[in-house]
Amino acid sequence: MKLTKLNKNKKYLLGCSFGPDSMALYHLLIENDIDFDVALVNYHIRFEANDEEIELIKFSKKYNKKLFVKQVYYEESDGNMEGWCRKERYNFFESLSKKYKYEGVLIAHNEDDLIETYLLQKERNNYVKYYGLPFLTIKNNIKYFRPLIKYPKQELMDYCLKNKIPFSYDLSNNNLEFRRNYLRNKIVKNLENKERKKLLKEIKEKNIIKAKEIKYLSKFIKNSKIDIKSIKSLSKEEFINLFYLYIINNFKFLKDISKSFIEDIYLKTYLSKNIKIKIVNTEYYVFIEYGYLKIDKIYNNKYMYVLTKKGNKYFQFIRYSEIFNEIFKNNKEVIIQNVNKNDVYRRNNYSKKISRMFIDMKLPSSLRKIWPGIYSLTGELLYVPKYQEKVTYTNKSILIFDIEKIKNASNFTI
Repeated sequence: MKLTKLNKNKKYLLGCSFGPDSMALYHLLIENDIDFDVALVNYHIRFEANDEEIELIKFSKKYNKKLFVKQVYYEESDGNMEGWCRKERYNFFESLSKKYKYEGVLIAHNEDDLIETYLLQKERNNYVKYYGLPFLTIKNNIKYFRPLIKYPKQELMDYCLKNKIPFSYDLSNNNLEFRRNYLRNKIVKNLENKERKKLLKEIKEKNIIKAKEIKYLSKFIKNSKIDIKSIKSLSKEEFINLFYLYIINNFKFLKDISKSFIEDIYLKTYLSKNIKIKIVNTEYYVFIEYGYLKIDKIYNNKYMYVLTKKGNKYFQFIRYSEIFNEIFKNNKEVIIQNVNKNDVYRRNNYSKKISRMFIDMKLPSSLRKIWPGIYSLTGELLYVPKYQEKVTYTNKSILIFDIEKIKNASNFTI
């Protein structure tokens, strides 16, 4: 059995469970002269978990492979067990990958897993970017490779038995209460070769169509928002797929938003210039404002910094600007804090209420409660920076600040 698409000049991390699939991959990597280390998470859920760890340690010593083991213990407060295990596993892989700079993580998903996933996708009828399982997935800048994706599970089992490779079979996979297990044991396992090939062809054809759809819809998403003018020609179904694509690209944790919710957004997009709709059970809202549709929080943390001309890690002053000289002519220190929308900004013959300034400079609603203002120690509003989607600082600017830092800062007063 050959492993293609892996670079012999790079080093990988193998995610190993001591099951037949990952142990077949372990041995095949050695046979194909691929450089790798091994990672195992011991969840201590099954009684044989410690024995599997010991056997994997022996096997790794035999082939002189570095093995990393993480010990974790599930509690009911951790929520869904399967989801918790997945989170612990991938967090471990990610931390090791970042520390040791591996080319990527090798996962032992096989052809049966691909078909099972596709059948589940069809049943659930959720929006997906890819049908089945791809050879390569990238998450948090970590590459996850599936070198066995074209090999049936039975072929991998036979490979282990033929080459006397130790492995353990997880009996919980036979629990038919879980839909994936039912599909695995009652459907996929019993597929005739002709039926299997037909399904694989169907998956391939759907992915070709899906790739074209994503390429077309992606052009409507720019800077994490959707230009409403550009989407007026889209059908309702295209809009729904665009919105799901937008969510998966930017807010994957919101992927379970209902289709009916998106249909409501579709109608309101063409009827209203401004909307703010809360996404149930989250801190997020769907906004339509200034010709764009986007998802964001309403940031509300309070802050107050007393500053000299030097500034600090959140705010830096640009010297030599006219306003800078005016401000510090009569102030050795100033206060930077959330600007009050009811305050009035006055300079020379200019006077405007802050709430009106927000509208004029098209400041997103999500940022209005954390937008900074410079105040004197006596409470006079001295300056409010203008909003720009892409900030360019010049000699005419006065204040440099990173809005992302302000978003994530805790309530703070100094």
